[in-house]
Amino acid sequence: MPAFRGSWIVLAVLLEAALAVVVRLAQAPVFPLLPGLAWISAAGLVYLIAAAAVLHSPPQRLPRVRWILLAALVFRLTLLPLTPTLAGTAMRFRWDGKIQQAGFNPYAYAPQNAFFNPIRSPQEAAALPEPGVAAYHPPLAELLFRWNYAWFPGLRAQKILVTALDLLLLGVLVRMLKRRQQPPQWVLLYAWSPLAVFEVAGNGHLEPAAALFALLALHWAGRRLRPAALALASAALTQWYALLLLPAVLAPAGRRWLSSLAWLLGWGAVLTLPFLFANQQFLLGRIAANLRAHFAAQVPYNASLFALLHAWFGPPAAAAVAALLVAAAVATTRARHLEPLRAAFVILGALLLALPQVHPWTLLCLLPLLVFFPEAPWLYFSVAVLWAYAVAPHPFLVALEYLPLYALLAWQALRPRRRALPQAAA
Repeated sequence: MPAFRGSWIVLAVLLEAALAVVVRLAQAPVFPLLPGLAWISAAGLVYLIAAAAVLHSPPQRLPRVRWILLAALVFRLTLLPLTPTLAGTAMRFRWDGKIQQAGFNPYAYAPQNAFFNPIRSPQEAAALPEPGVAAYHPPLAELLFRWNYAWFPGLRAQKILVTALDLLLLGVLVRMLKRRQQPPQWVLLYAWSPLAVFEVAGNGHLEPAAALFALLALHWAGRRLRPAALALASAALTQWYALLLLPAVLAPAGRRWLSSLAWLLGWGAVLTLPFLFANQQFLLGRIAANLRAHFAAQVPYNASLFALLHAWFGPPAAAAVAALLVAAAVATTRARHLEPLRAAFVILGALLLALPQVHPWTLLCLLPLLVFFPEAPWLYFSVAVLWAYAVAPHPFLVALEYLPLYALLAWQALRPRRRALPQAAA
């Protein structure tokens, strides 16, 4: 019986067609938001059908991994020519690399500073997010921005870098699935996700770099302590959220956790060192101040729990309860002695429910873990979250995003003994 069935080809072609229409619509002078989101939703529906099929089909009916990866490559190549239209973060990445190449420390001066008048174009002045706040991304991310701008300063070249990291992430996922004795075809849950394709190859977000380092840290936790510590430090200095994974990586080290922490802090200091001084000033406090200013500027956007708390009790109470929720998730993973990957899944899921802003690309921190824990609530949300681009003109879409998510999470919590898909032993 052939391992690769014609139905999988049909699903791949349908998904590719929907993504191609999105690219065509995005090439218009003004992106038609609702038709674009309709086609993204169509891609999401095809993806959910493919996800259900790969999770519930017998092994002999599953496609070969190489065909899944080939289709994933085609999907990403389709969106690489797309100029980012729904997010300004790619422009900010390029700006931070540009001023570093010009000899400026990105943490020292905000983009609107008069120092940059000779090199700041009108397009950059109009498109840069948070122009009054200096760099707030972690140091390794800033180094990647600089290296990418030095080699190829264009936005599309920047997308090539993150797409290459995304493809490398797919290879790591396949290897980890095989090691955990889970079907390697489950890599489809990330490889064919319209969210991953659109936000990485389409909008050029950096999350695959942090996810790659974080997965390696979780994979090595308890077995290869030094590489795990170095990988986690690299993840945290690419995206700040990875700091929450510290307990999940250090706990399996047992009595050697202090040595692992020392390696983590040491490597973090090395990566931060290029940015610690500017104009004979020590900038660690400036980096922290930039980060505080960035978070202080965030208003609730496409949030769930945080938005309700913010409306009922005000920002301080909302922030306190959100922090307590994430802390409770971390404590629960330690009390239940969850394996590193499962602990990370629980922690990042709680974080997404508690965040004040949930942009579609925010979910990319959790999406690779769905390969190992393919739970229906988050698979649905990975498709529905793309509607966040229309939240401002169409607030009712928030309910379509979150009500099924919370309903499915509640159903899942009330049925703990349901028959589960095969999982690797912890």
